[in-house]
Amino acid sequence: MKWLRKTSGGMAYHYQANDLVNDMTNSKATPIIFIHGVGLRAESWYQQLAVFSERYRCYALDMPGHGESALLANPTLSLYDFADVLKTFIDEVIGQSAIIVGHSLGAMTALQTAVSYPKVVRGVAALNAIYDRSDSAAQNVQVRAGSLLDNLDQNVSDKPISRWFNDDAKYRYEAELCRTWLDNGNRLGYARAYQMFAHLRGISATDLQAITVPALFLTGELDANSTPDMSLIMADLLANAHAVIVPKARHMAQMTHARSVNEALATFFTQCDAYTTNNA
Repeated sequence: MKWLRKTSGGMAYHYQANDLVNDMTNSKATPIIFIHGVGLRAESWYQQLAVFSERYRCYALDMPGHGESALLANPTLSLYDFADVLKTFIDEVIGQSAIIVGHSLGAMTALQTAVSYPKVVRGVAALNAIYDRSDSAAQNVQVRAGSLLDNLDQNVSDKPISRWFNDDAKYRYEAELCRTWLDNGNRLGYARAYQMFAHLRGISATDLQAITVPALFLTGELDANSTPDMSLIMADLLANAHAVIVPKARHMAQMTHARSVNEALATFFTQCDAYTTNNA
């Protein structure tokens, strides 16, 4: 199995090709899109792509201003901008509805796309998403985001790495990968996306309830910002959703607790396929 990388409309993406799913435009395999969080890049899903590319048509995107993707022209971003980019990618590259898996800001993008463009989404998995973020939590994030815009040359990796991995030696490899992506990424792209994320409180209950396709809300038990209560509340709002709380995990569960996350995703993907078949 090998990495294949392409660019479409300024969006860089890659997938893993194999003998079972080797025609990425014509295969009948269910398409799945993986969307990373702020400051990261497509490779943060390496432990998911390695597993699910055997059966599904998997795409991992570098979101605008991240990895090898271009900055958006608008310097003041909104979640709708990212949802528009994702919808265009689905239309132009995939050509059919897809399951969307997002992490952190990627999770919010996945949810907004499901709300704004329901016809292109056949299931949405939101990992470490936020909902009804408190004033104090929002203010803390906004202070960090403002500092990034004021000084693009500052150290951008020490504090996130400490929050995400708690200096646990077990996750040194994963932490250093994230540090590399943060340190070497597009600083302006990171700062603009973080500024947008900092002012999000979450998607409203009314909008969330418009999502009718299967939904998974997953977060880490120890994630202080994308808390278990947030995922549980969001899952309760939707008729066709459930929540998974990964024990002892923090914000980067897809990297540190990949086995648990992959088990939850595998069950969810099967549910999405059944839902699509039953509602065809």
